[in-house]
Amino acid sequence: MRCDEILRSLDPAVREAFARVEALALDVDGVLTDGGITCRADGTESLTFNVRDSSGVWQAHKAGIRVGIVTGRATGIPESKPAIFPFSGTRTGRLDKAEALLSLLAEWGVAPERCAYVGDDVLDAPALRVAGLPICVADADPDLIPLARYVTRKPGGRGAVREVTDLLLEARGARTALYARLFGPAGDRP
Repeated sequence: MRCDEILRSLDPAVREAFARVEALALDVDGVLTDGGITCRADGTESLTFNVRDSSGVWQAHKAGIRVGIVTGRATGIPESKPAIFPFSGTRTGRLDKAEALLSLLAEWGVAPERCAYVGDDVLDAPALRVAGLPICVADADPDLIPLARYVTRKPGGRGAVREVTDLLLEARGARTALYARLFGPAGDRP
């Protein structure tokens, strides 16, 4: 289903929430990744990210939406890769995600009701309660789903972030303008 169709299918209040988002905060493990961690014998670890999620973060960034991460672990991986993820701010190693999110929003001068937060597990619950547009990935902990105003169709690490950024851009009219530049008139889109 195309994102314009998804938006039309949503409750009008949720569509409006997407349209007014100025900041997007993301959990890392289970949202930007599928939750898997590769641990090597030498103690290093690696995470796998979806290139479409990265593209979505770039598009949101270019459209003027601040994008940041709020994560309980401090791996140094996503925040140290600005060529992959142009984050406007990060809060890592923070188990109090509500406080971390509020700190990030204060730094940006963005009101909580103009923020979308994407989470997948119980530690995300306080941040989901703070955000004006709480979002869960499709494979989120079932106990978290009732806190979400939107649940992605795609699972974490498999395009869920791109789905959210596409909806944010579509709700603002920015996605149509971007695609018109890439593909020509809207009727020529694939």
